[in-house]
Amino acid sequence: MGSDKREINHNYEVIELAVQAKNEANVHSATIYNASDIQSNHSVNIDRLETHGDGHSNVLFDYVAQWIFHRDHLDRALERHHITSIAISGTIGIGLFVTSGELIAIAGSGGCVLGFILASFIVVGVMRSLAELVSVRPLSGALIDYPHTFVDPALGFAVAITYWLAQCLSMAALTSGAARIADNFAPSGSPPLDKSKKAGIVVGLLALTLLSNICGVKTYGRLERIVKWFKLLLIIGLCVLMVAINLGVGGARTGSAVGNYSENALPPYFNPAGFNDTKSAVGLSDGNESLGISGSSGRFLAVWTSVTLAMFACMGGDIVVVTAGEAKRPRNDLPPATRFMYWVPLSLYFIASLCVGFNINFADPDLFRAYSLKNTNSSHSPFIIVVKSTAIKILPNILNACFLISGYSAANTGLFVSSRTLFALAQQYGNEFLRSTLGKTNNGHTPIAAILCCSSFGLLALLGLADMSFNQPILSLSAFFTGSVACVYASECIAFLRFKAGLDHLHKRQVYSRDQHRYMSRHYRAHWQPMWAYIGLIGCVLIVIFSGWPAIYILRSRHHLLADKYLKTNVQLAADLIGAYAGPLLFCTLYLGWKIWHKTHIRPVSSLGLNVYILQEKFPGDEEIEVTIRTADPESQAALNGVQASAVIPNFASPNTLPEPLIQKLSRWGWESWSLMK
Repeated sequence: MGSDKREINHNYEVIELAVQAKNEANVHSATIYNASDIQSNHSVNIDRLETHGDGHSNVLFDYVAQWIFHRDHLDRALERHHITSIAISGTIGIGLFVTSGELIAIAGSGGCVLGFILASFIVVGVMRSLAELVSVRPLSGALIDYPHTFVDPALGFAVAITYWLAQCLSMAALTSGAARIADNFAPSGSPPLDKSKKAGIVVGLLALTLLSNICGVKTYGRLERIVKWFKLLLIIGLCVLMVAINLGVGGARTGSAVGNYSENALPPYFNPAGFNDTKSAVGLSDGNESLGISGSSGRFLAVWTSVTLAMFACMGGDIVVVTAGEAKRPRNDLPPATRFMYWVPLSLYFIASLCVGFNINFADPDLFRAYSLKNTNSSHSPFIIVVKSTAIKILPNILNACFLISGYSAANTGLFVSSRTLFALAQQYGNEFLRSTLGKTNNGHTPIAAILCCSSFGLLALLGLADMSFNQPILSLSAFFTGSVACVYASECIAFLRFKAGLDHLHKRQVYSRDQHRYMSRHYRAHWQPMWAYIGLIGCVLIVIFSGWPAIYILRSRHHLLADKYLKTNVQLAADLIGAYAGPLLFCTLYLGWKIWHKTHIRPVSSLGLNVYILQEKFPGDEEIEVTIRTADPESQAALNGVQASAVIPNFASPNTLPEPLIQKLSRWGWESWSLMK
């Protein structure tokens, strides 16, 4: 080998590798922008020349390896509207459009609305906590970083594995859901598609998902921006359509469950097999335990079951935090995007479920009953069921196509999120091999290896071929996702409580406080904390504990129930239990295993110093914030420059600033909302 010569010129480094072979000289030049790229290019070019004489296969292998495993960081290219687009695409899948029918069958149209509201409030508690955390530490792999930094490294590892696996299985569940929707294009009464056609649909959707993810984050962000507006306009259009049908547009309604829509908002009791009609349900509800759980306790349990099912549809705002490593201005864009995302389930889901609830009740035979053995092969979406009862004949196929696209795009986002989580997991906890493969990106800063690994889990969608209705695989995979992500949400709430406890400790020492102007100028300060964190924590724990209770109740009481022959088999109920509790059990096993093996300890609050809250790393967009801080609070600039906290004279009196005028505040909120939505 020859010698290496380096020249440094201001903002970039140029490395010239002069490599001499026996009879010829080859000179390779590359422009490098950070130290990690120096080592990467140096080693790859040398290896290529060493194997040049061994054949073209080695050269091709080296070229492919360089293309896939070239860099070790992601590309900060996502604008604020791209971030919210990705999160909205991942949140709005088939949960609202299809799963809402399952909620209505269990808890009635009113119970469905209550289920979405209660699930949304749990999500609000988590998202408000994450919004403040991400404003302080907008790092790549942020969801892993918070429990790792503020609680215990073992908790960070458990969050990483559980969240990654949950997103992979969510991609499979949503792909299965999209394949099931394809059955609805056949004429009424036709048999479902055969296995070969459904397998082709699944493989085709997975191929499209893989293609859109490997094209780079810029292209992906633009694609998701289109999908965001498609889904938002779809929800708005459905709400208008439901109101119009309720007012009589579409002609007289037909079907066995027509009428009494608003008069039967809640079922009279909890019946796992569902109801045939409203009259028989009311007449047999008093004191007959062979029908189910009667009275107010039964209605409460029905509504609570709808909450656990609604959580699957409401989860997804955390995707904003996953994009921290690719956000163009993370400290500026991520906090408002995180706060914005909890309004999706809190507003859109509430309005949409309310509108459809005025047109359908729990006794409709076409609704999907999660614990019933027999379900029709027709569409289980309450929106399509309502439209089919009118004289509008072309709309059902159009809505089925829209729901299929919605399910596919949510699965697409699942692959994006799982690949970024695996990338951060490999860098944080992986060995040398994992860091050099799954923890690397190509020249376009796309984690190709992580994407290929995660996309292979999408083949689990083929499990639906064992059940031609695709019902049980979707239910089990969805339950696994809900239980696993609920564990992750609970961990993030615990991390926020520790985060706030550390700030309170610094406040007592008169070092740093979240009540100071310098903190509120630089970061987002969530109001009514830690109340929201406790709401999120307690809600997620309850979701985890009680998500599988209907299956347990049926297994214990089915020999007393009159509808025993209409209920699921014990094998299917066991699959429900595995889906509900496999995620939490895996989470606890990972946490205890890592903790015992590596002998980690919960981090004391007293060890959370100023360096945890004020990062030395600078992010794009920080300059504008720091200019404000310098003019408003010189003390904070001293802390940012690395001055010891003991040498800084604290000044905890907040500046006497005038309250922001209402017109100016509304204008700011309007502009911020537009920047998130455009």
